[in-house]
Amino acid sequence: MHTRSFYRYFAILAIVLFVASGAWTQTPRKGSKRPRPTLEKTIRLAPDGRGRKTMGSDDRGRRAAAGAHSAKEREKNDDKKPHGPVMSKLKKAGSFDGDVRSIPYEAPVKVERDEREGPEPDPQAIIRPKSDTMLSNPANPTQNALAAATPAPTPLRSFDGLDFLNWGAGHPPDTNGDVGPAYYIQTVNTSIGIYDKLTGTRVAGFTFNAFMSQGNFGNLCDTNNFGDPVVLYDSFEDRWVISDFAFTLDASGNVINPPGNFQCIAVSKNGDPVSGGWNYYSINTTGGLGDYPKFGIWPDGIYMSVNMFGYSAGGAFQNPRVYAFDKAQMYAGSSTVQVLSFDAPAPDFTILPSNARLQTGTPPAGTPDYFVSTWQFLNGITVYKFHVDWDRPSLSTFTGPDVPLASTSWPNASVPNAPSQAGNSLDVLQIRAMVQNQYSNIGGVESLWATHTVRRGNTSGFAAPRWYQVDVSGGTVAANMPQAATWDPDGSNVIYRFMPSLAVDRAGDLALGYSTSSTSTKPALKYAGRLASDPANTFSQTEQ
Repeated sequence: MHTRSFYRYFAILAIVLFVASGAWTQTPRKGSKRPRPTLEKTIRLAPDGRGRKTMGSDDRGRRAAAGAHSAKEREKNDDKKPHGPVMSKLKKAGSFDGDVRSIPYEAPVKVERDEREGPEPDPQAIIRPKSDTMLSNPANPTQNALAAATPAPTPLRSFDGLDFLNWGAGHPPDTNGDVGPAYYIQTVNTSIGIYDKLTGTRVAGFTFNAFMSQGNFGNLCDTNNFGDPVVLYDSFEDRWVISDFAFTLDASGNVINPPGNFQCIAVSKNGDPVSGGWNYYSINTTGGLGDYPKFGIWPDGIYMSVNMFGYSAGGAFQNPRVYAFDKAQMYAGSSTVQVLSFDAPAPDFTILPSNARLQTGTPPAGTPDYFVSTWQFLNGITVYKFHVDWDRPSLSTFTGPDVPLASTSWPNASVPNAPSQAGNSLDVLQIRAMVQNQYSNIGGVESLWATHTVRRGNTSGFAAPRWYQVDVSGGTVAANMPQAATWDPDGSNVIYRFMPSLAVDRAGDLALGYSTSSTSTKPALKYAGRLASDPANTFSQTEQ
């Protein structure tokens, strides 16, 4: 039964996970640089699951990590930030009631921009309390292969997505996408393609400027869409969400402020993204550039995270910021839509909201959206809870982090760029969490599933995907993870595996998609996976 489920799952996965979810090759972003290797440090984990640092001589300002502040330090720092949420409104633009196939083609404007550099990674190992017990895991969790393993099923359907010549605006392509009952929607930096998921036929294609201008925003969303797109299908409400950001740069690469940076959001009026119509909204990420926006669907709202940077070309990373949008108001086309936001702790560069799907289990009523970061620790991740009260917005909270621990760790911070045969080196986007942070509720067991790129276990430097399952049953983040492992099936080989994305089906089967490259191979898309019945941390469905 599980094998059949896995095959059915790949009918969707072949379209969504690998062509468009972000597991795609990327040239190094202009001006990018690689973090320097750092020494591993340790923190001691308190019995309450919070971290308390044991090495203070080389903090680099990271005492905030995992609750390391004393009560006095917390009060001092809390005084610098609002104690409650920042309450604001989405700006309603117009509506589009036509057929998107009527949107005329316009060639995307080719633009390149310097990638904003995050803080230098400095992950630490965690020392657990003596009273803590750990779930039993395989002795060699890095290899992750079963003796009776078989190749993962081949894709049931594959088709060309949007090409660079006609639809691309710059490098990297920023590929993303999602699938609904009838359509698959792909986005690349500043273009959108809608496909019949059964035939692979592209039904419609248009640039973000052409699409967003149908809403007549009266701001940069009409004319200056700049990339980092996201598309999600809301399976609870049968709606689509498409978003990107818009801003302008001066000759020196500074974000021109005012007006600053806008997040442009379109939500479909029903389940038909082609002729069903769209409502348009925008919000200005005041105080800086909201880079790397990521979204999650939750029963009570649409959640977003961004990395906040200064407006100047070399503007420093400030902190992550998290948003909650009242999706019921957005779907109804309300002229005003409630927005709640919090500035998150600066040590967690890149935190991702959890994304839920009807097929993999509905979160119980009142469950907060869980935000996850993989940035701080070698053997743990940080989990935050965003609880929204739309009736009493001031009572909404963003709490954490909890630090669930893994029985294994990855060796150190620096992961080199991936070479490619007769081509450019590729930025592996090391350490930061990659989409999606997926939620599942299977038989009452609630889990978060996350993945990112780390250095392989034998420390040779090659990139490898690491993945996690976090138990959040009943709203409690468990102290220990049921699963956490690095997928590196041929540790002696020279293949780089990077920019992973994962998904889980209703049976609990998991598939992991990623890019591959090496000095002797060209960039490619590959995937592997596991059945729910497999032993913890193992993949019975080997690389395809």
